[in-house]
Amino acid sequence: MASTDSFHPDFLGEMCRRLQLQPYPDCRQFVVQHLFPDTVRLLRLLHDYLPIDTVIGISYSGNAQAVDELRSMGIRVLTPEYSELASVVATELQHCIDRCRHQAQRLVIHEVGGIAIRALHEPMYIGGDTVVGALEITKQGVWVAEQLEEMRIPQINVAQTRLKEIEGKQVGEAVVSALDNILRELGYSTVGRDALVCGYGWVGKGVAQSLRQRGLGVSVRDIDTVSVVEATVDGHNPSYGETLTRPPAIVVGASGRRSINEHLLAQLPDRCFLVSGSSKDHEIDLDHLAEQTASTTTLHPHVRQCTLHDGRRIYLVNEGYPVNFTGASVPDEIVEFLFAELIMLVPWLLDDCPSPGIHTLPPADEALPASIWLELR
Repeated sequence: MASTDSFHPDFLGEMCRRLQLQPYPDCRQFVVQHLFPDTVRLLRLLHDYLPIDTVIGISYSGNAQAVDELRSMGIRVLTPEYSELASVVATELQHCIDRCRHQAQRLVIHEVGGIAIRALHEPMYIGGDTVVGALEITKQGVWVAEQLEEMRIPQINVAQTRLKEIEGKQVGEAVVSALDNILRELGYSTVGRDALVCGYGWVGKGVAQSLRQRGLGVSVRDIDTVSVVEATVDGHNPSYGETLTRPPAIVVGASGRRSINEHLLAQLPDRCFLVSGSSKDHEIDLDHLAEQTASTTTLHPHVRQCTLHDGRRIYLVNEGYPVNFTGASVPDEIVEFLFAELIMLVPWLLDDCPSPGIHTLPPADEALPASIWLELR
């Protein structure tokens, strides 16, 4: 299949030109990322300014073509099984630090999800003076950093920006679109059925709105009661307290944390679909589901029927990983305004040398990528 690069405006290249970004030959990148064509465009461009030492691809996302293209550039790419991801990141990060230290180079971590920043700090800090900071795209990665006992480097992120909020709502639409495609292939109609959305943040709002547009009755629950009020004002049914008020045909976890737990699983009706709309496999208590499962049957390449000991059939979508990664997820041109913001973090980190701790791109700085996006679109 031909590359679609020529189809896309050179948005990221224009961002580098406007910033007058300069190469950093004394630095290297250690990358943990989803490997899609848009990510390849970002990494190919950044490699010219901030050479990449190692890329570790997240196994439940991306494609082989993206991996092959990076390897054709001479970049070392690993794609471990997700169960081995944390240990591989820890091992490879140590090797990368050793190489950079030997060659008197600075190292920048560029990641989604905070796996590398945790490996850097726990059980003990291994970065010395070599690791100068981390670039982070996701809220999950920021949450990981917040849980560290002591941050020894700056983590600067685009996870809490206004453009990220816009992207989050598009992720919600992508979650429902991917799920809708799967259900249509099963011959399953969602119209008139009830859905439960767990988490009413940026992604959860997009999920709830998209489900409602497809004719479902939507209930929302969140650990933040004010968010449940907001969902109610937005026209959804509030779901609070310990007991479900409406039996859902579909449950979507969009909280970024464990939202479909043992207590909720015990209340789900027969033939309920379980769906994750956030990163990794955090949303669903998969261990408890496995304990309660008597037998399994594959209904679809992305749906596994779990027949529980009590006879209920629970349909697990994409093995509990984000359903939007079964398709194209968010369109490239939406993701690229986040990548443009990430490019802005590079000179901030390497030239301004922020203090250890968590830093978010200031709102005023979003005007540049937003205006370039509008111009080139």
